[in-house]
Order: sequence, then C-alpha cells, then structure tokens
Amino acid sequence: MAQTAPQVIEADSSELDRVWMRIEQSMMDHAPRPRRRRSLRLAATAGIATALIGAGGWAAAGVYSAHTGRGPVDAEDLRLGGPGERLDPSAADYADVVADVVADVPFPDAESRERWVEVEVRLDQRGAVPGEASTGTGALRFWAARASVCAWSDQWAGALAAGDVDTLDRSAHMLMDAPHWPAVTDVDPEQDIAWEHRDVTDPRSGEVSVRRVAFDSTPAGYFPLVAEAVEAENVDRLGAVLARWGVCGMTYQMRSLPQAAR
Repeated sequence: MAQTAPQVIEADSSELDRVWMRIEQSMMDHAPRPRRRRSLRLAATAGIATALIGAGGWAAAGVYSAHTGRGPVDAEDLRLGGPGERLDPSAADYADVVADVVADVPFPDAESRERWVEVEVRLDQRGAVPGEASTGTGALRFWAARASVCAWSDQWAGALAAGDVDTLDRSAHMLMDAPHWPAVTDVDPEQDIAWEHRDVTDPRSGEVSVRRVAFDSTPAGYFPLVAEAVEAENVDRLGAVLARWGVCGMTYQMRSLPQAAR
C-alpha cells in the first residue's frame, strides 16, 4: 500500500504565542549568564522552539538566521560588499551576528563598540527584505574599523588636551596601527589617495591659485593620513582628515574632536 507523506499542521497565531510564552518563561526562570554564552542560549532556544513547533510551525513563526552561507557572486559584488559571507539584515539574530563578525576590531571601550553595532544594525535593517542577503561581512568589518578610528581619534584628542599621557600613548598606538588591521587590509590593501593640482579661484578677490586636491581615494586611503596627523600631534589636521573621509558624525558626537563630525 502506498504511503502518503504525513501532513504538517501549521501552527496558528494563538499556538505560536503560547509556544513563545513558554520559551520566554523558561529563559526567565534561569539567572542571566555572561554575554559570551549568549549564542549558546540562542541556539538552545531555537532547539526548544523547533521541538515544540515542528518544521511547519517554525516556518510560520518566521525565525531564521542572518547567516546565509553565500559569498560574493562576481567581481562587482566583491568590490561593493567586500570579501566574506553575505548576511541577511532582516533576521532576528542580525545584531548578534554583526557583533560576532566585528569582535576582533579594537574599540576604545564597550560603549563605543555597542554604539556602532546599534547604529549599523538600525541602518542595515531599514527596508531589509527577508531572505535577501545584502550585507557582506568584509564590508561590516571595514565599517567597524572606520568607526573605531573615529572613536580612538576622539579619545586621543581628549587625552592630548588633558595631558593624560597613558591614554594618549594607547590611542596613538592604535591609530598608527589601524592601517594594518585585518579588517582594513582585507578590503583595501593599497590605501591610496589620488591627488592632482587644480587652479582654484578665490570668490572674493578673483585671484587664482594652484592647490593640491584629492580627487579619488580607496576606502581606507585616509588611514595613513590619520596616522601621520597623530604622530605629529596635529589636532587640526586630524580633524580635517576625518571630516573629509571619516564619516564620524554618523555614529559619534566627537566631543573632544567636534570638527571631525562635520
């Protein structure tokens, strides 16, 4: 006798609500554990939910991971998104995945790291379509490094003004080492800026002068300029470089280096 496939009964909304309430209550009954165990808790929760709901109900619940296992499909995709896996920003675990992906990028403190993750996740999830991988891990790591340079620069400027030698040395070391971070070199090993000389007319006097102008740059082309400004202890030059290329104001207030947030 031919056997038919067993029917999968999809859970209705009330059943799903009861399942998630049971999962939530189960998690609340246990004391919180350190953050490094968070991924383990999420995996355990997913296992409980799968067992309770079943395959059909799990799909109905719309729970899936940001990990897709897919990489860049061609050279253009690699250029735009950088190397690494393409992530799905609409997934519920996207923030945790982003935090894990950039874990080796050095930030001055936990607050500046968490601030960047919060802002980046919010931006990535705007208009994100479930099931469409749109953010590359290589790009995320570079963006984190770019934000980290802003945070370290702000700390460096504050330490210089306050005469805090220890913090000054630490932040200066990080900024001068930033061009060599894997998160940076994986995306931009060249770190180059193309310059040209242009005639510039003063709008008031009408006088024409020749100026050296940057007209093109690789993504991290300004990182060596940051290092040079820090080594020279030139706050104004550092602020000008970051104002031009750093995108610092998107994430940080830059209290000690406000000119960089323009």
